[in-house]
Amino acid sequence: MTQSFVRVALGDGVTAHILTAPRFKTVTLSVYLHRPLRRETVTANALLPQVLLRGSRELPTLAALARRLDELFGASVSSGAEKIGEDQAIAFHLNVVDDRFLPEGQAAWRAAVRVLAGLIRDPLLEGGAFRADYVEQEKANLGHRIQSLYNDKARYANMRLIAEMCAGEPFALHPLGFREDLEELDPRRLVEHHRSLLDAAPVDVFLVGGERAEDLLPALQEAFAWDRGVPEALPPTRAGEPPAEPRVVVERQPVQQGKLAMGYRAGVTIADPLYFAFVMYNGILGGFVHSKLFRNVREKASLAYYASSHADALKGIMLVASGIESRNYERAVGIIQEQVAAMERGDITDDELEFTRRALIERLRAASDSPAAMISGALAERLGGRPMSQEERIAGIEAVRKDDVVEVAHRVRLDTIFFLTHLEDDRSPAASAPEREVTRP
Repeated sequence: MTQSFVRVALGDGVTAHILTAPRFKTVTLSVYLHRPLRRETVTANALLPQVLLRGSRELPTLAALARRLDELFGASVSSGAEKIGEDQAIAFHLNVVDDRFLPEGQAAWRAAVRVLAGLIRDPLLEGGAFRADYVEQEKANLGHRIQSLYNDKARYANMRLIAEMCAGEPFALHPLGFREDLEELDPRRLVEHHRSLLDAAPVDVFLVGGERAEDLLPALQEAFAWDRGVPEALPPTRAGEPPAEPRVVVERQPVQQGKLAMGYRAGVTIADPLYFAFVMYNGILGGFVHSKLFRNVREKASLAYYASSHADALKGIMLVASGIESRNYERAVGIIQEQVAAMERGDITDDELEFTRRALIERLRAASDSPAAMISGALAERLGGRPMSQEERIAGIEAVRKDDVVEVAHRVRLDTIFFLTHLEDDRSPAASAPEREVTRP
């Protein structure tokens, strides 16, 4: 049975994507308002969904909102800001029990959608501005979340690698924004930002669940087909080019374990004919415990606490992450680069190819049991310009041959190495002299 989202235009720049799935007892709804990643708006976009979730004109407090959700048979709402390629999506999520499973005469769907729409479109205002205490509390919460990025050193190394590798590109920005920008955001300025968002942002509404789309669609049309200006076109994510020589950045902090992060550019995106081969490439290199990085860096050489790779097919890049003792930097970089070179030589066994293929297909099938995963994948494909059904994804993986993976390997180029090491490590890596060194006490 084909499993794909059906697109329905709700209004100017507002598109619904509906996947009826009677097997689920709940209906999952996600609303994404898209903005280009920009330094001047990234922090406001991160703060706004948290302030909006504090209450609407109809439900002005968290307590009132919680009571109403309880009345709707335990419905739940959440919000956040996500980076998807070079898009910053302001996201709102609703999960509510399907009316088919409620006692006769009871319903929750339409009312729950109205609650979510009220939070997004009709927030609580005082004197034409957001409540000052709500804004201040959410600014503090966002500040703590940004700080937590610095405390989690593995995530920090990944964030710093992206910032260095993609410097000057929108992709370099983290979707939570900057602590130093929070001071400038006051209740009135945030309201203006909210209005511009409702007026100009392209909107995608994803829905998974229910038995018939015609039962669910009227509530979406009522809630999200509002009068608005002409939405701004979203610029496509640009793949970018690697530098002539790889960059090396070393940062010193009071850490116990070194964090090695290496960024590669492949230039293969979702819309590329080699997309599925790129997915396979990443899986063979570092996506699983049978992959080359795990076996050769962690198991055979015992150099790393972890070693894996992750591909971003909207940006066409691949990121390698590894936790190592600082003294093992040179050997770890060498072994990782050797695995990349082996891929380019076509040194790929039949077992590596088939184990990866089966693992990726199992992962796809597992995602079909998660409405959130299905929505996340479909959104990335929409932004990448290549919506697909589950059957097309599996067929795409099945069709990849070794030569396709090797063709991808010939496109993969090392862009940047970021190494986070401890303060006392005063050795400069010899084999790859750092372009820049930073010390943060």
